[in-house]
Amino acid sequence: MRFTLSLVLFLLFLFQCSSNDSNLIPQSCKEASNHDPNLSYDFCVSSLEANISKNNPPTKLEDLVGISIQITKTNGTNIIANILKLLNNQTFSQYTKACLKDCFDLYKGSISTLNDAMVAFKSKDFGTANIKLSAALDTSVTCEDQFKDKKGEVSPLTKENKVYFQLNVISLAFIQMFNH
Repeated sequence: MRFTLSLVLFLLFLFQCSSNDSNLIPQSCKEASNHDPNLSYDFCVSSLEANISKNNPPTKLEDLVGISIQITKTNGTNIIANILKLLNNQTFSQYTKACLKDCFDLYKGSISTLNDAMVAFKSKDFGTANIKLSAALDTSVTCEDQFKDKKGEVSPLTKENKVYFQLNVISLAFIQMFNH
């Protein structure tokens, strides 16, 4: 009887632990999206769930911050590679190519800024991490806006800029949850 009761309690404990871990992403994204109107709950959940290791899932909000910053860095690196391809496209105007070169420099700098944000976060300097992530977030806005400076010009990076913006918002929202 005692063994059965112990076994049942142990299984309940394991179930509770595993259900908490599996709910971490949806719960964290829900709380973050409730506090930040720029954050899409569905985008948050799908971005994180698509990029977590099934063998080593996140167990706390701190893990999600690191994961979200890493996802953003990877996305930024992919955007840089895409810009390099676009710069070789002969159909773009000189103005578009100049904008793309600026975007390249912005994104290159943002990767370094995201590294700084990660260092600040790991050392529990949430204020600096917040500032660095905000600066990285501005990359996508600045990149997109410069194409609008010339009438009729269309950014070939609109979709990428929107995704990068949202990924930064996730990291920012999670860091701000540490201040609540």
